[in-house]
Amino acid sequence: MTNKIIEYKDLIAFHPGQYIGELIEDYNMTQKEFAEKLGVSPKMIRKLVKGEQSISNEIAQKLEKLTNISMKTWLNLQNAYDVKMAEFLE
Repeated sequence: MTNKIIEYKDLIAFHPGQYIGELIEDYNMTQKEFAEKLGVSPKMIRKLVKGEQSISNEIAQKLEKLTNISMKTWLNLQNAYDVKMAEFLE
């Protein structure tokens, strides 16, 4: 699913890529520059920002080093999104 924000009944799910997109803007970087600093491909960043890619342990660890936002926080955001999406599909 390519939506970053899903609303259904009283539930809202934010894909963590939404926050990554905001960080890229806050850092005044392009997605390509952010990808280079993170050590991943620009395609990976595009997919994350679009909500097409989940945050893995590896990506969460890299995000922690770059953003000073804990790996646990990134993984919790992804898990919360996944749980809400599962509720939507019920």
